[in-house]
Amino acid sequence: MVYILLVLALVFGVYLANVNEELNTSSTCTLLKNECHFSTPKGQFWLKFEQTPVAEEELNIFFGTPEGIKVKNAYIEGVNMYMGKTPVIFEDGLPANTAVTFLGSCNLEEMQWALYVETKVDAKSELFRIDFSTYQ
Repeated sequence: MVYILLVLALVFGVYLANVNEELNTSSTCTLLKNECHFSTPKGQFWLKFEQTPVAEEELNIFFGTPEGIKVKNAYIEGVNMYMGKTPVIFEDGLPANTAVTFLGSCNLEEMQWALYVETKVDAKSELFRIDFSTYQ
């Protein structure tokens, strides 16, 4: 019985250590001329909005990644009005390193957004945050 409890405690400890691992969120950028640039140990990581972000319209995003950095996941959240997480979608029909998303609509004249981009470098994940606004 003691052996089973020890094994269960070990499994539970390994689970908690790996599942609840925090991402490094040290990199934040405010969108300027529809672009943001980040310095990483592997080189410059950047992204560009193909057009000025507008609520309820398709938004294409191009990711410039140095060799060794892969975009693992991306999503957008409202900052001044939480509207859930809007996925940024990478599809086969889109050009390489390009994704598409849609911004929600709200009753605020100015809506502030945060785009979160999770990258994978070797075995580490890093989360980049890009702040931007839309106006009605």
